[in-house]
Amino acid sequence: MRIIVSYVFPNIGDEHYVNLALRFLRTYHEYPAGVPHESVVICNGHKPSAETEFMFGALENCKVIPHNNCGKDCSAYQLAAWENPTADMMVFFGASTYIKGRNWLARMKQAREKRGDTLFGTTANRGNMGCGVYPHLRTTGFFVSPRLMNEHPLRVTDPSHRYPYEHGENCLTEFIKKKGLTPWLVSWENEYREQAWDSVKNGYHSGNQSNLL
Repeated sequence: MRIIVSYVFPNIGDEHYVNLALRFLRTYHEYPAGVPHESVVICNGHKPSAETEFMFGALENCKVIPHNNCGKDCSAYQLAAWENPTADMMVFFGASTYIKGRNWLARMKQAREKRGDTLFGTTANRGNMGCGVYPHLRTTGFFVSPRLMNEHPLRVTDPSHRYPYEHGENCLTEFIKKKGLTPWLVSWENEYREQAWDSVKNGYHSGNQSNLL
């Protein structure tokens, strides 16, 4: 299985994002992925510099690419998927993401092999229809095949597209459901259907969050 792990790195001049990237890198090296993979770093709003190449150079099989930041993180994810259509599975990490335990990617691969080609998330939200928020797997950390990503009709080219893409009526999660597929929340212990997303023991919404990847 060809697996690509992508990370969005915005605005190198912003110390906040540099610190987030350093946290991601520290946890990436502290907790081995457990399976071979490729890595893609998307530089949002800046061209890859020697400093950036050095910072991310120790990621496995790493490639650093520029992006114009037109739709922030979600447009960066789409670019990465569009440029890697032959991957079997892509992991999409936002700037604030970090890793919490060893063999995290092996756990993701296990879920993918068990549940098939669909959408998976590491955190989720059951939504709030009164606010127009549909149930969704959160786009801070999720994985899916680029084939399915590239089929979604909304091209994120503006920041105003981000929330509709993540949790609107035609969001990525709803798109997967309309295709007759099941979106799964993945923890260390299990995979969960939508009805259980807010009640996972020590998940995103309960306990000490130790069940998060």
